Amino acid sequence: MVIGELALNLTEFVSILPIDVAEKIEGLVVILKAVGIAVIVYVSYIVTMGFINLRNKKRIKEIEKKVNSIDKKLNILLKPKKKSK
Repeated sequence: MVIGELALNLTEFVSILPIDVAEKIEGLVVILKAVGIAVIVYVSYIVTMGFINLRNKKRIKEIEKKVNSIDKKLNILLKPKKKSK
């Protein structure tokens, strides 16, 4: 597996480095992990909000159809009647 080999190679690489450099790289790795978690949370938030917005748009369209139907019925009822002589 590529990921396992990469992790093994990275571990060997870090163990070869001097202690000061290894500590700085460890700090960078921790930061990158935190950024990765934040990106995952953000993407899941965007997907969830997308589903919610789609559902809300459907509801708004249904309400708009009902309002238009009621408006047509009111126009028929409020149409001016002709006076007969």
